[in-house]
Amino acid sequence: MGLGDWLIATAEAKELNETTGQKVKFGDKKLYFYDKTIFANNPRIATIDEDGLWIPNYPGHRPYALKTENGFMTYNDKFKVTPGEIYFSSDELEWLDKQDLPKDFILVEPNVKNKFVHAQNKAWSYWEELLKHNLPWLQVGDYLSKVYTKKIITNDFREALLILSKAKLFVGTDGGLHHAAAALGIPAVVIWTGFSSPKHLGYDGHTNIHDGSDPCGTYHGVCSHCLLKANDISVKQVLDAVNTIWHRT
Repeated sequence: MGLGDWLIATAEAKELNETTGQKVKFGDKKLYFYDKTIFANNPRIATIDEDGLWIPNYPGHRPYALKTENGFMTYNDKFKVTPGEIYFSSDELEWLDKQDLPKDFILVEPNVKNKFVHAQNKAWSYWEELLKHNLPWLQVGDYLSKVYTKKIITNDFREALLILSKAKLFVGTDGGLHHAAAALGIPAVVIWTGFSSPKHLGYDGHTNIHDGSDPCGTYHGVCSHCLLKANDISVKQVLDAVNTIWHRT
């Protein structure tokens, strides 16, 4: 939870701004939250010194979660994400123009955020097998990976977003980049385990690979249920979905 949450929040900002014509703030009037990475250049979101309408969306109070207690999140069945927004500056676009990118590529994100224990419950185990198939895979980040992809070093999430904006397709699990793909209008194949569900956090314009079961929302540690759900998703399922979209673009 983090950057993806703020990307979700930009959809709320867009809706309220378009309805009222006013900028918005996230918080509860006592606490003000402004994420520089996601909100940069967004004309709908007020800075701390500007007036704005308050939206009660912030850490510990997210619209997709009814509650989190005893190590489990209960999802809000009335919530369904809609694509957010990302605004790039002219300097960022100039940086992007200087990158040596393939003409057509599929951006992949095989990793989850290891600093959060529950993030392991979103992981999928078969990336190496998938990425052996001959497709123009590309990976971003500041690390070396064992998977078989072309890699471009990006120093922060904004640079990763810029690269993503040029992709023909994104393939990954529930996380910040799948929310970013929706905001940027990039097709995506998203692999879902048992932790969360496209019912709440998946976009209708994406191909969501999921068995339709209810999410467990296990926060307190690595969940065997989530791992089993992940293991049930085959390389063939993902590859078929990728090929269907890739050959359509």
